Amino acid sequence: MDTKRMATLFLIVLADMSGAMAIIPIIPVVVLGQFHATPFQAALVISAYYVAQVLAAPWLGSLADRFGRRPILLLSQVGTIGSYLLLIFAAPLGAFLAHAGLRLGIAPGLAVIYLARVLDGLTGGNISVAGAYASDISTPEKRTQALGLVGGASGLGHILGPALAGLLAGINLFAPFFAATIVSGVTVLLTLLWLSEPPIRAQTTDNQAKSVEKVSFTRVLLSRSVLLILATALLVGLYMAGLSGTFALYADRVLLPGQPESVVVSTVGWIITVLGLVMTLTQLVLLNPLAGRLGEQKAILLGSVFLLISTVGLFTATTLWLVIAYVIIFSLGYGIVWPILQALITRAGPERLSGRLLGWFQATFSLALILGPIVGGFAFDTIAPRAVYAGSIGVMALALVLSIGLQRLSLRDVEKSQQLMRFHH
Repeated sequence: MDTKRMATLFLIVLADMSGAMAIIPIIPVVVLGQFHATPFQAALVISAYYVAQVLAAPWLGSLADRFGRRPILLLSQVGTIGSYLLLIFAAPLGAFLAHAGLRLGIAPGLAVIYLARVLDGLTGGNISVAGAYASDISTPEKRTQALGLVGGASGLGHILGPALAGLLAGINLFAPFFAATIVSGVTVLLTLLWLSEPPIRAQTTDNQAKSVEKVSFTRVLLSRSVLLILATALLVGLYMAGLSGTFALYADRVLLPGQPESVVVSTVGWIITVLGLVMTLTQLVLLNPLAGRLGEQKAILLGSVFLLISTVGLFTATTLWLVIAYVIIFSLGYGIVWPILQALITRAGPERLSGRLLGWFQATFSLALILGPIVGGFAFDTIAPRAVYAGSIGVMALALVLSIGLQRLSLRDVEKSQQLMRFHH
C-alpha cells in the first residue's frame, strides 16, 4: 500500500466530508428562514442530493474505470465547489431569475438551492472514487485496511464538520458555506499536486469488444456475489439511515421527555460525537487486525451481530446510559461491516470494473439514505417512537442471515468473473 498517496487520500476525504457535513445542518434553517420554504420543502433539499447521487454514482464509477480515477475525482470536487457557490449566491441568483420573469412555482432562490444540491449529488462521487483509487494502489491483503482508512477519514469528517458549522454559524449562517468552499478548493490542490493516476488498466478500443464488456459487466453485477453484497449493504444502510433520521426525535420523546430543547440538542450532539469517534477509531485502529485475525467474512458476521444487538438494545433501553452503550455497539458494528463490504465488492469482479462496482455500492447506500428516514419517520409518527427500532430488528436479522451467506463466498466467485472477461477478450 502506497503510504504517501493513502495519506493524501485520507486528507482529501477528511476535508471533503468535513465541508459537506458543515453545511448540512445549516441548509434547512436557511431555506426556512430566508426562502420561506415549508418543512416538507426543507426536507426535500436534503433528499434531492441523495436522489441525484443514486442516479449518478454508477455513472461516475463507470467514467472512473474508463478515464481514470484522478480526473473523475477532480470533476467531482469541482462540482462540489460549484454547488457551494450556488448556495452562497442563491439569493442574488434567485432575484435575477425573478427579475427575468421566470415562474418556477417556488421561490427562485429556493430553486437555486435545489439546483445546488442536485449538482452536488450528480458529481458527488468523491468517496466512491477515492475508494476505487485506494483499491487500485493497495494489494488484495491490504485492501480492507485501505478502505478502512478512507472510511475513517469520512467518519472523522462527520465529527469535525458539525463542529465547524457550530463555530462558524455564530458568525454568519453563510460562513460554513464559505468555509466548505475553501476546504474543497484545498482538496482540489491536494489532488493536483500529490495524487498521480494509478496504473492504467488495459482499455479495449474495438467496438465489438466494448459491447461484450458491457454484457459481461451486467453479468458481474447480477452475479450472486455482487447481489448478496449489495443486499447486505442496503439493509445495513437502511438501519443506519433510519437511526440517524429519527434519533433526535427518539431522544426528545423517549429519553428526555419534558426536557428543554437545548438539553435535548446538546445531549444528541454529544452522543453523535461519541458515535463518530468510536466508528473512526474502529476503522483506523481495530479493523485491520480484526480482519487479519478472523478473515473478512467472519469479521462481517461479528459486525452484523453487533448491529443486531444494538437495535434490540435501542428498542428495549430505558436509560440514557444504556442508549449510549448500544450506540457504541452500533458504531463498532458499522465500523467493521461497511469498509469490509466495500473491499469485498472490489473483488467480486475483475479489477478494472472495481470503480463501477463501487459506484453501484454508493448508489445502494444513497438509496438507503433516501428510504431510511422516510420509512423511519412514518413509523415514528404513525405507530410509536420505538417502532423504528422494532422494524430495524427485523432488518438487521435479515442482514445477519445474508452475512452468513457471505461466509460461503470464496475467491472462486472472483476467478469465474475474471475468466469470463478473459474468455470474451
